[in-house]
Amino acid sequence: MRWLLLIRASSLLRASLTLLDLGQLDAFDVMRRAHWESWALAYEFRLVESQSKTVNWHKSKNKFGIPDFKNVEKFMRLNGVPLPNLGKDYCGLSRLTHSTKSAASNSEIVVASKLGVNSKAQSEKTIASKEAHEREEAGTMYRFLWLITEEREGLIRIGTDLTRMPSSHEFILDFQKSFPRINDTPRADSSR
Repeated sequence: MRWLLLIRASSLLRASLTLLDLGQLDAFDVMRRAHWESWALAYEFRLVESQSKTVNWHKSKNKFGIPDFKNVEKFMRLNGVPLPNLGKDYCGLSRLTHSTKSAASNSEIVVASKLGVNSKAQSEKTIASKEAHEREEAGTMYRFLWLITEEREGLIRIGTDLTRMPSSHEFILDFQKSFPRINDTPRADSSR
């Protein structure tokens, strides 16, 4: 059962990448938030101290579905991530996924772009936004893979076998080389 939210996060991540590839940036924002929420809740459920919440979530399928950012951020800070800002990220994505004026304006620009009626400035903004999201997705993929492979004190062990995921393992190693600060805290199980 520990994998349930990770399976959902994987499915939503794949869907969000498809939407990004198609240039459906407003739908991408909605899917990205759904992925992020599943990822954050899965992260919280891997925390040893969150096991009572995990049990309650499994018992009552429609309750306890909001991640406790403070618990996750506390664990992250204790493990070398100085400013996790999960609550800020969540609120920013929420603003774009609900019926806010900002979200409606984004949708207007996306639709106008598809119809070819955007101003040059709006078209450039749409292209720049898509390119920025594409650059961010490597970090999103790394965070997802980290969550399913990391085995350190304070996390429930899930025993992912990286030999069965050679492309993912290679991606993790390449990403860590590009961002050496990520490797500040050693794994509890360094045999992988």
